[in-house]
Amino acid sequence: DDHFKNFLEGLQVKSGGEPVELVLNGDIFDFDSVMQLPQQDNQDFQIHWLERLRGLNAEEAKSKFKMEAILKDHPIWVSALRDFLKRKNRVVFIIGNHDIELHWPGVQRLILDTLDLPDEIRNNVRFCEWFYISNQDTLFEHGNQYDSYNLCSNPVHPLIKKGRKPVIRIPFGNIAN
Repeated sequence: DDHFKNFLEGLQVKSGGEPVELVLNGDIFDFDSVMQLPQQDNQDFQIHWLERLRGLNAEEAKSKFKMEAILKDHPIWVSALRDFLKRKNRVVFIIGNHDIELHWPGVQRLILDTLDLPDEIRNNVRFCEWFYISNQDTLFEHGNQYDSYNLCSNPVHPLIKKGRKPVIRIPFGNIAN
């Protein structure tokens, strides 16, 4: 977290105060590694016995819980990003295979709410499903789409139905790991 904070402060110095567009090119958050579970009395969803062993599934409420746990563990990172954005900079999150759960609107809102930005700055944060073109001339891609184990069958809309619930189809490589 301290390294990220120092990096953002250094960017600001190098830019001479001019606005910077920071592209975070996927896998910024590792939803797969969150093994934390909600307290029994504070639980908004059912937890399958298998989820207790390998982590919560990729349903929206469960993804929000995981995002909350990640952000709570990294207050310096959150604070540094907030300060960076308050200086009129922009941040683009490109969704990678380990943070594919960023597709959920509720997860994106949680990040924005945690950053606690003024309304006029909230639009300086953007979430992109697969790739991003900056200044109409620079293409950013996470790259998991070129790896047969980590590609998403539909990176723009990775939702599938599991029973009656929508879930995100997690790439095979994430499940295997």
